[in-house]
Amino acid sequence: MGGMGEKGKSHMYELVDEAVCKRYRLDCSSTLKTVCSMLKEKEEISTQFTLVGSGARNMVTKNGNGPFDLDYNLEIIKAPDQYWEDLRFLKDTIRRFLDRAAGLQCFSNSSDSTSCLTAMLHFKDEPRVEFSFDVAILARNRNGNLCRLIHNKNAWGYGQDQYVWNEIPNSCDVAKKAKRIKEEGRWIDVRCQYVNLKNLYLSRPWDKEHPSFILYIEAVNNVYNQLFYQ
Repeated sequence: MGGMGEKGKSHMYELVDEAVCKRYRLDCSSTLKTVCSMLKEKEEISTQFTLVGSGARNMVTKNGNGPFDLDYNLEIIKAPDQYWEDLRFLKDTIRRFLDRAAGLQCFSNSSDSTSCLTAMLHFKDEPRVEFSFDVAILARNRNGNLCRLIHNKNAWGYGQDQYVWNEIPNSCDVAKKAKRIKEEGRWIDVRCQYVNLKNLYLSRPWDKEHPSFILYIEAVNNVYNQLFYQ
């Protein structure tokens, strides 16, 4: 990929140095700690946040000279019935507190995508994005698998939005699989697989269903299956 002019240039994903990520992780952690505290105090919603995917495994990537981001899961542990019964209300409530907390760290108000909320940090006096972080809202089903809160905008073509829980297959044992891979001394295979998947989906701009967390799970499962089932 590449070989185009500067405008519209197609790059490749590459790993970001760990030292560059540290300051941004601290800002995100501070923001999400505040969100969890406000949700508990104001709405009786118990949550926990986790840095996931690339950021949790020193596999943060960026596309050429563009900005990079970090991905977080905000898992709903306990909430009043009114939030489980009205998922729009749940996401809007979390977004309201996220915007309040993110503003303390100079992030912009979050944008609402299909599968996450995104807060962006801009360069001073410039529209260019310096950094962003994505927050996916999750809960566990009876099988222990994580489910993402999905916002299907204009789902039926009549201006009506749909909010649903979308199960992430094979997500309950990913930590155990990652540990086994590390014990085999093959973690570099996961890193390579992850970057390859990022570049694969970069070539599919219509595909919006593969955030970094999903790609991380896919990379772990792919390497695990290659090691133990082939």
